[in-house]
Amino acid sequence: MKLLDFFKNESHAPQTKIVFMALVSGLANGYLLTIINGAAEAVNKSEDIQVNNFFLFLLDLILLIYTKQYSLKQGTVAAEDAINRVRLRVTNKLRNTELPFIEMTGHAKIYTRITQDTSLISESAIILINACQQVIVVFICLLYIAWLSIPGFVVTLFVLGISVLMYLYNSKHISTQLHEASNKESDFFNGIKSILIGFKEIKINRKKNDALFEHIKDISKETNEIKVATGLHFVIELMFAQTSFYILCAAIVFILPAISPTQTDQVLGITIAILFLFGPLSMVVSAFPLFVRANVAVENIYQLEHEIDLSSKKQDLTDIKAPVFKSLEFNEVSFFYPHQHDQNATFGVGPLSFKLNKGDTLFIVGGNGSGKSTLLKLITGLYYPLTGNIYLNNKPLEADDYVDYRELYSTIFTDFHLFDRLYGIEDIDSQRVDQFLETMGLEKKTTFKNNGFSNTELSTGQKKRLAYIASVLEDKQIYIFDEWAADQDPEFRQYFYEVLLKDLKAKGKTVIAVSHDDRYFYAADRVIKIEYGKIIES
Repeated sequence: MKLLDFFKNESHAPQTKIVFMALVSGLANGYLLTIINGAAEAVNKSEDIQVNNFFLFLLDLILLIYTKQYSLKQGTVAAEDAINRVRLRVTNKLRNTELPFIEMTGHAKIYTRITQDTSLISESAIILINACQQVIVVFICLLYIAWLSIPGFVVTLFVLGISVLMYLYNSKHISTQLHEASNKESDFFNGIKSILIGFKEIKINRKKNDALFEHIKDISKETNEIKVATGLHFVIELMFAQTSFYILCAAIVFILPAISPTQTDQVLGITIAILFLFGPLSMVVSAFPLFVRANVAVENIYQLEHEIDLSSKKQDLTDIKAPVFKSLEFNEVSFFYPHQHDQNATFGVGPLSFKLNKGDTLFIVGGNGSGKSTLLKLITGLYYPLTGNIYLNNKPLEADDYVDYRELYSTIFTDFHLFDRLYGIEDIDSQRVDQFLETMGLEKKTTFKNNGFSNTELSTGQKKRLAYIASVLEDKQIYIFDEWAADQDPEFRQYFYEVLLKDLKAKGKTVIAVSHDDRYFYAADRVIKIEYGKIIES
């Protein structure tokens, strides 16, 4: 089972000691059955109950409580340790993977695997550990029944064996259904994401709003049907397990004396053992659905990790340092987006050829869908060219060079994320940040303290100005601004072209800006126009 391998391979807790304590706990629990059964027989035969047996019962109970508590506590620590280790490992691999993988996999699937699936494993840890302990108790009870009566043991094992085989037979089908439900959950989260991110669009378009909700309803209905079908399977199995228990009791009471008259005296002891067996067995049966779900969750997490490993390029991340930028040249570079299903090329850009020198200010213009954003991702090394070569300082970029090459850039894309803290920037001069906030007209909107901004819930234009402050503080050699001025009022738009860009140029910085403001094209050293993925004017 993947779940057991998960705890075994991922946790550094003292697993041997935990297993030993769980085994002792199971033995102590099973020995209680012997003490209670012996006491019951003594009462049945009107014999005196010895006081030492009572104290033996108390000692065994104390041993049971101590070992059970230890194994549950340490088992919980082991489970959380394993979950934390895997969650951080996958997250670390995720941040070092490539952008196309993130775009093709989807945020919802990744988020579901790292958060929801790991939470399910965490929530099930105690129940599953306790159920594993109860398996030991079940085993001890079976051994006790075998000691009392071999025919009784055979009958008990036969009935329980059929139940176990039924469980194993149905578990594969249930596991498949749970995988389907998990994938549908990811689709459902994507729908919720569309509502949150596209709220403005659906708020002013009722048909789009209704159509999106109908799509979400369809996904929710399909998910519900799968979960209901899976739940019904679990109910049937639960009822079958309980029915099997009653059948077992009937077999011991009615059938065993008939097939083996010599076992009549043992019927009472076997019946008590089966009644004692019912509690642990019921707990194991009840934990089975959770065990299957947690097992599917582990498979999902490992599958995601495997996909990340396949998509990631092996690169040395120990000593990353940006090269000194002198020039950048594209020579017949092209890139095409593969189709997610048949891998046939669809939209792309290229072949593209141009050159950029240190200190240049380059404007890129073009209509929506012309390929500007794809070009920026090629320039910044987020995409790898399919054909052609990129030359940095007159040397062709190799795959191993990209980690250092990306360090040249500070970017503000159109779909940028505004971090609430200045990650990766050391020795920040808070007075300089305050001066930037005042210059950008943000001093009344947010403040800088504890290496972060007190408020990032701003308008789009204000967010871009705050992102500009963070970008300049990074002090990179090349700056990318993807339609930065589009959401600014006329005053800040003019300030961007006539002051901010000139300041960067005066500091020797290279700027690449996507712009539609033709009235400010004079602020650029060069303007490239792109249509249908090709440069048509320069």
